[in-house]
Amino acid sequence: MNNPPLISIITPVYNVERYLPQCIESIIAQTFKDWELILVDDGSKDGSGAICDKYAAKDSRIRVLHKENTGQADSRNIALSMAKANLIGFVDSDDWIERDMYENLYNTLTETQSEIVICGYFRDYRDKVFPSCDSRDTVVYSRDYALSLIIADDVVKSFPCDKLFRREVIDVLFPQNFYYEDYSTIFKWFVNASRIAFIRVPLYHYRQRKSSTSNDGDPKKDYHFFLAELERYNYLLNHNILYEKKTVFAQKVINVGLKQAKNIARYSLQYKVGIKYIKKINVKLSGLTVLDYGKLKLHKKIKRFILLYAPVCFYYEMRIKYKLGLTKSDKHLYYQ
Repeated sequence: MNNPPLISIITPVYNVERYLPQCIESIIAQTFKDWELILVDDGSKDGSGAICDKYAAKDSRIRVLHKENTGQADSRNIALSMAKANLIGFVDSDDWIERDMYENLYNTLTETQSEIVICGYFRDYRDKVFPSCDSRDTVVYSRDYALSLIIADDVVKSFPCDKLFRREVIDVLFPQNFYYEDYSTIFKWFVNASRIAFIRVPLYHYRQRKSSTSNDGDPKKDYHFFLAELERYNYLLNHNILYEKKTVFAQKVINVGLKQAKNIARYSLQYKVGIKYIKKINVKLSGLTVLDYGKLKLHKKIKRFILLYAPVCFYYEMRIKYKLGLTKSDKHLYYQ
């Protein structure tokens, strides 16, 4: 009987025939060889499914599941149930990885006895490459310090693909029918770890296919991003983690709520829909206490006051300023 692989790599696939071969070949080329790759074809309408089958026929470490389109979260969850290894990695199907990424992640995870290990990444955009870090060293964080970094959304990001996880920390699945499904989920996995190692060398290539500062006019995306931030905050409170920083984290939630409400006002294609989601954000923010607003800058307190008592005025003020070019876009750049 064959031993299970050391690492299971999960890749959801949907209409990426242009990029998929580079993704799979970068995994096959890994210097670390003891892995399985689970390709979940999420009802692709292009040639992606056939590409998956072609590579699986050539390499027994590759498994393919074809299913109806139910979204990336469901694809990842199904692949987690299929995974044979005790270590779990993720690679998105339009991205690619450096050939020594998993060797570095695995060695660091075992040497530091960590439950999660992170590497730096490149943001590939319009033939330019932007590294997230380049200090060429490795550090080990405590759980609480790593959580502070992931909440700050600066050094440590909330997406799964530049990381390797021990299965024991994965106790919740990705929520379905929710934008930014990994934003709060990865955070919860961090809560279950005691040691998190960070290789400050970029090894993952995130291909940014369109500017994250653009908006398709769907306010639901902005609202979901705010909900994910609020869920992280509530999760900390409910588990009594980092309670001494409650006010700092609450102000992060308020800032995100104001930012997403502004984006909805600026980009929403339908007034009624935009107002509906702005009022939804308003209701959620109303659950925070007065103390949570204490250290906000004055102009943000004013914006919050207008949002609370005059959401229609807030909507038109933000929209008019944007149309007149009086304010720059601060659309959330998820991968930065």
